[in-house]
Amino acid sequence: MAVAAALAGLQANINCPVCLDDLRDPVTIECGHNFCRSCIQRSWADLRDRFPCPVCRHPCQDRHPRSNVQLGRMVDIARLLQVTGSQERREDRRLCEKHHRVLSLFCEEDLEVLCPLCAQAPDHQGHQVRPTEEAASHHRRKLRGYLEALRVQVADFLELEAAQDRSQRGLSAQLRRRRRELASGYDHLMRSVEHAQEVALSRLAEEEKDIQLKLSANIVAFSQHICTLRGLLTEVAERSVMADVPLLAGLRSVVGRCEGLKSPAVYRVQVRREGCRLPPQYSALQKIIQTFREEVTLDAETAHPHLLVSEDKKSVAFVRRKRRLRRNPQGFMADAAVLGAERFDRGRHYWEVQVGDKPEWAVGVCGDPPCRKRKRPGAGQDRLWTIQLQDGDYVARGSAPVPLVLKEKPRGIGVYLDYELGQISFYSLNDRSHIHSFLDRFSEALKPYFCPGRDPEPLTVCAARDDEG
Repeated sequence: MAVAAALAGLQANINCPVCLDDLRDPVTIECGHNFCRSCIQRSWADLRDRFPCPVCRHPCQDRHPRSNVQLGRMVDIARLLQVTGSQERREDRRLCEKHHRVLSLFCEEDLEVLCPLCAQAPDHQGHQVRPTEEAASHHRRKLRGYLEALRVQVADFLELEAAQDRSQRGLSAQLRRRRRELASGYDHLMRSVEHAQEVALSRLAEEEKDIQLKLSANIVAFSQHICTLRGLLTEVAERSVMADVPLLAGLRSVVGRCEGLKSPAVYRVQVRREGCRLPPQYSALQKIIQTFREEVTLDAETAHPHLLVSEDKKSVAFVRRKRRLRRNPQGFMADAAVLGAERFDRGRHYWEVQVGDKPEWAVGVCGDPPCRKRKRPGAGQDRLWTIQLQDGDYVARGSAPVPLVLKEKPRGIGVYLDYELGQISFYSLNDRSHIHSFLDRFSEALKPYFCPGRDPEPLTVCAARDDEG
């Protein structure tokens, strides 16, 4: 017991706080703490200006601490005592290591380590140390604080992972559906282009045939006129050399034929210009038209006295009995027509009209003619672009009438106006095929134009919602 007591008295002074072993070549630094020379040199190996004590963190100025010879002698004495009391020392050593082992002398994020000297709280004397149980309890609470946030993040990312997995599984089906839609759209577009080409070529062929007939008739008229001129020339030449009495006899007939001679009119060939215009099929073009779809209504104040506009301002019909109306300078008095309430002076617009089985009708765009009372505006004054059915024939009427050849009777007409481009196009609602287009220059506000003809069947403007979905 005496050896153990003596060894316990020396143990507190001869153990190095860094390696927890007996001091080897002991040195004492400025703050009074003792260390093995090699231990303190390793602690300060990467430092340049300030050299803190590993125990109390006191900054030392001298990097080369002095040797402690007296403490070295005490170490030698302790080693002698260890020979006789090694078993007691081993038990004490295990007890010391259990309660006072160092967790960390240098920690980048937390300098809280166990104090091997006093086992007190970190703020007891500026030592950045604490007991094992206290440090473990502190860090356990700190770690538990991360649990809920980590659980939430795990749940969120599991949900995101599941969503991404569902998106990946649905991607193939979505792409197949898109491919089918594109193939269908392009197929409809190709058929529409082919149909438009056939219609345009057919119109050109009909026009060529009509021009050939007119040219042939003109050539025949010229031939007949030349024969008449030659006969008259021969007769005049013969009579001019006759004697006086024979010359005067029958002179009135010859003179009358010479002065009343009428030349046949010269037929001027003018081929209609056919352009390549894509119709709005059930593809991207149809979506573009839907973008410019207008909710068009009828302006009852502009209606002809024989026209009756419905209460919802969507239909107009011809009535036999003339209505009594207040005089309106903007109303139609000669043509049985009515204008739309909307005015367009810029942009692109599209609307549709149901014509059904009506025997006659006209729809289009009106540029506000100078006088609606006149039955036929003068040349250059007709600011009206329409297509119409009259006497069984389809005609595009602008500055000059253009006969139309349609393979199928349209039950509805789509009207597309591009104000800046100066284009008005008409489409059949049967298959969205292109019928005709006008190119002009606009400077005034334009309005939709409707003429239901002189039968009681109404002409109906389609509502924009009819094509939604």
